[in-house]
Amino acid sequence: MFKLGLSELRQRYALGERDFTHTDLSCLDLSGLNLEGVNFQGVNLQGSNLEGTNLEKANLKGANLTNCNLYRANFYGANLSDTHLVYSNLKEANFHRSLMDNACLDYVCLERTDFSEAYLRNVSVEGSQFTKTDLTDATLIDVNLSQAYLSDIYYSKLTKLCNCFQQEPVSEDSTNDLVIG
Repeated sequence: MFKLGLSELRQRYALGERDFTHTDLSCLDLSGLNLEGVNFQGVNLQGSNLEGTNLEKANLKGANLTNCNLYRANFYGANLSDTHLVYSNLKEANFHRSLMDNACLDYVCLERTDFSEAYLRNVSVEGSQFTKTDLTDATLIDVNLSQAYLSDIYYSKLTKLCNCFQQEPVSEDSTNDLVIG
C-alpha cells in the first residue's frame, strides 16, 4: 500500500486524478475537502479526520474508516460496501442514497445521521447509537438492530426492514429461552 500525503492528494485531485485505490491515507486531516467522485477502493483512512468532507458518489468499497471523525461528511450516493467504520463518529453525516453491503458500523455514533433512501444489507451495527437517525425510504436487510441503541428514528411507509430484529442462536445444549439483544 502506497502512503500518500495530504498535499500530494490535493494536488493530484486538483489536476483531475480520481483513482487512489489501495492508498494509505491513515491519520490525515482531510476535513472540508471536496473529493466528489473519488475512487478510494481499498484505501486505508484509519484515524483520519474527514469532518465536513464531500465524498459524494465516491467509491469507498473495502475502505478502512476505523476510528475516523466523519462528522457532517457527505457520502451522498457513495458505495461503502465492505467498509469498516468501527468506532467512528458519523454524527450528522449524509448517507442519502448510499450503498452499504457487508459493512461494519459497530460502536459508532449515528446521531442525526441521514440514511434516507440508502440500501444497507448485512451491515453490523453492534453497540451503535441510532439517535434521531433518518431511515426514510431506506432499505435494511439483515441489519441486526437488536444489538444497537435506537431512539427517535425517522422512517416512512416505504422504509423496508427485513430480518432486522434477529434472535441470537441457541446452542443445542441450552434449555433457556431465546434472548434478543
